[in-house]
Amino acid sequence: TDLDNAIRMMQAPPPPPGGAPGLAPSAAAPPAGVTAKSLYDDAMRDKNAGNFELALRQFNDFLTWFASSDLAPNAQYYIGEIYYAQKQYDAALQAFDAVLERFPRNAKTNDARFMKGQTLVQMGQRNDGADEFRALINEAPNSDVAGRARTELRRLGLSAAPAKPARKR
Repeated sequence: TDLDNAIRMMQAPPPPPGGAPGLAPSAAAPPAGVTAKSLYDDAMRDKNAGNFELALRQFNDFLTWFASSDLAPNAQYYIGEIYYAQKQYDAALQAFDAVLERFPRNAKTNDARFMKGQTLVQMGQRNDGADEFRALINEAPNSDVAGRARTELRRLGLSAAPAKPARKR
């Protein structure tokens, strides 16, 4: 019996890296054959197919194993997008903040600021969301996403101009 059990254990496939969805992987290094590009592409494919839990695990694995990659800001941003789509606004807000704090100047900075504003509005923090939209317009006034921020401000019935500080008398 012991010999049969030992053989069954040796024949069982190893558990997938990362454990539960959304958690950091258990291994300090990626499994053999896993590259930054392949993991990122798999995560994007799963995100686009609506396999959010698997995509979250893959993006988190990517950030653990390939944090210095040029695609790391994108992976962090897409984690926020997934949480936003799942209406997990607190987690989405943390993910978008992580893009802005850890990767302040990258291709996803403006998108992360816009989505942070959207998330704050969804959380009932309308004024804070509007401030994010205005900051985006101020930092990148000619970007496509700034146009979307202006549209959101109009939808909220607000001006795109920054709030004026109160005058002291």
